[in-house]
Order: sequence, then structure tokens, then C-alpha cells
Amino acid sequence: MDTQTAIIAFSALTPEQQIRFLATLGHNLTIAGRSHYAFQSPEVANPKGLRAINELQHRLFNHLRALQTPGSFRYPDDLFVASMLDHKDPELRVACTRAFNDALKKTVGA
Repeated sequence: MDTQTAIIAFSALTPEQQIRFLATLGHNLTIAGRSHYAFQSPEVANPKGLRAINELQHRLFNHLRALQTPGSFRYPDDLFVASMLDHKDPELRVACTRAFNDALKKTVGA
């Protein structure tokens, strides 16, 4: 799914659906973050990739909190979705797109 289609899909969700979507997306990003661990080791194989996922989770959970707090500042849907999906790193872009699509499927199909 391209960014513009993702923006339209996210914006079409009700606030309650957006909250459910963000919770699912956050969970999916924790799974994506695990791919940066060293195999069967407490070490991190890709610290840069893990940090990128963590920064996305930071934005996501701030947006989730803002949705649940009337009057809180939050980014417009288009900027928020673009921040989740538009990445120079192709591996991060694929992981985020996969996480986004799965969260959308689980939200709309629920």
C-alpha cells in the first residue's frame, strides 16, 4: 500500500478504530523490532534499526495518548501516517508497511 492510500484508509477510521489500529500497529512494531536482535543472544545485531523502530513507537504511542486526551495536540493524519511509512531505509519501509497493513486488516476486519 502506498502512503497516500494508507492516509486515506487511516483517516476513514473512527476515533475508536484509530485507537485499536494504533494499539495493533504498536504491537506489530515490537515484532519488527525483534528482527534486530542477535540470534539466541542478549545482544542487538542492528542497533540502528532497533532505534528506528523505537522512535516510531514513541511517535505512535504519543499519537495514541493524544487521541484519548481531548484537547491534546496531535499531528494531522497525513503527517502521522507518512511518519510511520516514509523511510529511506528499504528494510524499515517494508517492515512498517507490513505492520501497517496487518493492523489495518485486523481493525477493519474486526
